[in-house]
Amino acid sequence: MRKNKLPVTLEPEEAQNLLKQPNKRYPTGLRNKAIMSLMLHCGLRLSEIVNLKPGNLNLTKGKLRVESGKGKKDRDLAIPAYLSDLLDTWRNIRPKSSFFFSTLKSKKLSDRYIQQMVKRYAQKAGIEKKISPHSLGHYVERYIMVSVVAIVR
Repeated sequence: MRKNKLPVTLEPEEAQNLLKQPNKRYPTGLRNKAIMSLMLHCGLRLSEIVNLKPGNLNLTKGKLRVESGKGKKDRDLAIPAYLSDLLDTWRNIRPKSSFFFSTLKSKKLSDRYIQQMVKRYAQKAGIEKKISPHSLGHYVERYIMVSVVAIVR
């Protein structure tokens, strides 16, 4: 019988260090920081990131719509105010594409690219845990639970 293992999650300092790695002076660095920020702070899954459409974000209202997420369900998420500027900056420089996050040649990003990108930035940040896009999504769950428990106490 297989035991359920707890997912690997980042500590807040590790998450901050991870997000410092992309060089925002370059379009790809800005895009990669925005991708990892959405995964960490909104809990977006890899497939949701690569399939995100420009029309699914309403930065004025701070809303994000995930269509056909896990279980083929749609859901609406609040975009934290501190992410709005980053996402707006990417929106203004991104190539014309049917996907919000794309290559500089307007092609859809591959799952593998994002997996390798997260691993590369984690190594650069000195994070020794085995980090993946999936584990970034667990950060928001842990972060919110810790915040809620602190409020309840």
